[in-house]
Amino acid sequence: MPCSRLANFDYRRERQIRVAKIPLTRLRDRQNPLEWFNAVEFKIRYHMYKETAIFITDLISQDLSYRVPRGVYIPPVIQFLTVLRFYATGNFQTDNADLHQMSQPTISNLVKRVSKAIAKLRGRLIHFPSFQEADKVQQEFYKIAGFPGVIGSIDCTHIHIISPGGDDAELFRNRKGRFSVNVQATCDASLCFTNVVARWYGSAHDSRIFENSLLFDDLQNGRSPGLLVGDGGYPLLPFLLTPFEPPRTPSE
Repeated sequence: MPCSRLANFDYRRERQIRVAKIPLTRLRDRQNPLEWFNAVEFKIRYHMYKETAIFITDLISQDLSYRVPRGVYIPPVIQFLTVLRFYATGNFQTDNADLHQMSQPTISNLVKRVSKAIAKLRGRLIHFPSFQEADKVQQEFYKIAGFPGVIGSIDCTHIHIISPGGDDAELFRNRKGRFSVNVQATCDASLCFTNVVARWYGSAHDSRIFENSLLFDDLQNGRSPGLLVGDGGYPLLPFLLTPFEPPRTPSE
């Protein structure tokens, strides 16, 4: 082989080797936020980790497998992420529709559908510790601050809504002047919800919600174990301990 041809052959061979070492760029699907955003970007926008979003999608995918009314088929993961963005940002449905290239009625349908699918999981994922589980939960609480017998922590939070209208609309106006639903929740030492009450209007006091809940009745009559800890908005009860205001001794 002539020297010039040999040199060209060696050059082409060397170039092929260099090209082969260049990592291939993986095309990302702009329509799928799980692929388009990295872990940090996704968490900022959706207030949830990718792994959690995938886990929830797997649980509700069967309920999201049919078409949107008068619309095209939307993959369950896109349905969930679209609604999750609505949950996370609190933007108007029109903004979410523009962002995801959907119509506002489609966003409305997805919010109802996904919300119902998630709510159906409540019996599976939210349950108050039983007597068999009590020891383990109490030990986990004890590790936090050396406080014995605690089975859960309780508090309420206001979920803001638009005025529902009607004669009872003002009942939903809370002490800060905004319309809301006052939601009561308890959690264990791992911050997992163990009980949720989400049916009271914003003007209802935290203690009133608790005293009218099934959880109160179960604790009062010994059907549920352990003690709850709450803030000063709750009364001091044999099964609900509140802080000393202010504490005066080390034991307090």
